[in-house]
Amino acid sequence: MRNLFTLSFFVFILLSSLGNVAIAQGTRFNDPLTMQGLDNNTNYSAVSRALGGTTIGIKNDASVMFSDPAGLQNLNSLQVTLGNSYWMLDQSQTQQYGPAKYYPNFSLLMESLTYLIPNPVLDTTTTHTAKDSVQRPFDKIGPNWSRTKNKNLPTQIMAAIPFTIGDYKVVAGLGAVEYANMNYFYQDNNVLSPAINIQRPYPIRLVTSNTDSLSVQWYQNIRNREGELYGYGAAFSFSVNENLTFGLSGLLIKGSTNDFESQLGRGNLMFFSSYFRVDSVDYQNTKNGKSDYSGSEFTFSGLYKSGNMSLGFSIKPPVSISRDYRYTYENELNGTLNTSLISGSDKIKLPWRGSFGLSVSVYDNLRGVIEYELRPMGSANYLSGGITTNPWRSSHLLHIGAEFAPLDWLTFRCGYSDKAEVFEEEGNPFLGDPVTTTIISGGLGLSWENLKLNITYEYFNVKYDDLLQDAVYLNSAKNSYLTLEIAYNLNLLWLK
Repeated sequence: MRNLFTLSFFVFILLSSLGNVAIAQGTRFNDPLTMQGLDNNTNYSAVSRALGGTTIGIKNDASVMFSDPAGLQNLNSLQVTLGNSYWMLDQSQTQQYGPAKYYPNFSLLMESLTYLIPNPVLDTTTTHTAKDSVQRPFDKIGPNWSRTKNKNLPTQIMAAIPFTIGDYKVVAGLGAVEYANMNYFYQDNNVLSPAINIQRPYPIRLVTSNTDSLSVQWYQNIRNREGELYGYGAAFSFSVNENLTFGLSGLLIKGSTNDFESQLGRGNLMFFSSYFRVDSVDYQNTKNGKSDYSGSEFTFSGLYKSGNMSLGFSIKPPVSISRDYRYTYENELNGTLNTSLISGSDKIKLPWRGSFGLSVSVYDNLRGVIEYELRPMGSANYLSGGITTNPWRSSHLLHIGAEFAPLDWLTFRCGYSDKAEVFEEEGNPFLGDPVTTTIISGGLGLSWENLKLNITYEYFNVKYDDLLQDAVYLNSAKNSYLTLEIAYNLNLLWLK
C-alpha cells in the first residue's frame, strides 16, 4: 500500500507541474498559481476612490488620465501628482464540519477534535481492525487559520499639461501607475484528493462493498504571491466643442511577483464501507520562484456636458497579458530531497470592458455621480500548454459618489461601490455568480494656493462561504486602504 501511495504521489506531482494544470481536487482549494491577482486593478486617483470609483465630472485632477482620459480637459494648468496607498488586510478561514454518514469520526479528525475521545479499551484476546480504533492526526495543524498583512503601495506619479492647436484645446499627460495589486494568499489545511466531499461537478462515490476500499490523500495547501504590476504610458484629450470631449490613453504593463506554493502531507485516508483508517505520510512539495508579466492596455473615453449635467463613457479594448515563470521545485519524501527547475509561460486575454455614467451638479458646491461598470470576465481566455479555458466569472458593478465643498479650500467626499471577485463560492447555489461585496469610502480634499491634498479611506470585507457535502468554509478578508495624493498646479505664462 505504501508503494502504491508513493507511486500515485509522484504521478500527481508530475501532472501538477506540467503547464500549471490543477488536477487532483479540481476546485479552487487546489488551484496552482497562474494569473491570480491580475483582476485586482488599482484605481490610482484618490478623488475617484473617495467617490466610489467614479470618474465622470472630476475636475482639475490629472490622475484620471488612464481611467478616463477625456477628463483631462478639466485641467487649465500644468499639474504634477503623486499618490501612495497604505493597505491593511486581516484574512481568515474557519472550517465547520458536520457528521458524515458511516464515518462519524471523520468530522472530528478534520477539525482536530479526536483528542477529546479517550483511547478505547480493547479485548486483547480478539483481532482488531481500524474500525476499533480512534483516528488521530499526526501533526498539530488545525483546520482554521488567520493572517494580517500591511503594505505600502506607491500608486502613481503623473504630469499633464494643456495647450491649444488652432481653435482646439488639447491636454497631454505622462505617468507611471500601479496597474494591479498582485498580492494574493490562500490556504486550505484539509485538502482531500480525490475530493470526496465536494458537491460539484458531482459527488465522488464512496465505498459500498465490504471488499472495496478508497485511498484519499490528505494534505495542507498554501498559495502565496507578493508583488505589483506597473503601467507606464501617455494620455491626451481634445475638445470637439465646448460640450463634447474625447480622450485616449495607453499603458505599457510590466512587473514581477514572488510566488510560493506548498503541499504538506498530513496523512493517507483509507475508506472502507463503514469505517476508515489514517496512515502517516512524510512528504512536502514546494514551488518557489518568480513570475514576469508584460502587456499593454488602451482606454478610450468621451464626455458630453450640458448645463449642470455630464454624460460619459470609458472603453477598454481586449488586451493580452503574458506571464513567464521560473520556479525551483523541491520534493521531500521520507527524508530525501529532490530539486529541479520548472519554467514556462502562459497568458490571458481580457475582453472588452467599460463603464458609463452620469454626473449632476445640484449646486455649484454639491455634486452627485453614478456609474455602471461592465466586467465580462467570463469571456477572458486563459492559455496554458496549448489549452484555452475560461476560468473567471463576469460581473457588472454599480458606483455612486457625492462631493460637497462648503469652503473654497475644503471638499468632503463619500462613495459606495460594488466589488466582485472573478471566482464563485464552492457549492454556489447560483451557478456563475461571483463572490461580491461592497466598498464604503470617504475622503477630504484640501487646497492651498497651487497645492492640493486628497485623502481617502476605503473599507470592504470579502466574505463568502464554501459549501461542501459535510462542511462549510467561512472565509473573510477585511481590507482597509488609506490613500494620499498630492497635486501641484503650475501656471505657466505661455498657457494663459
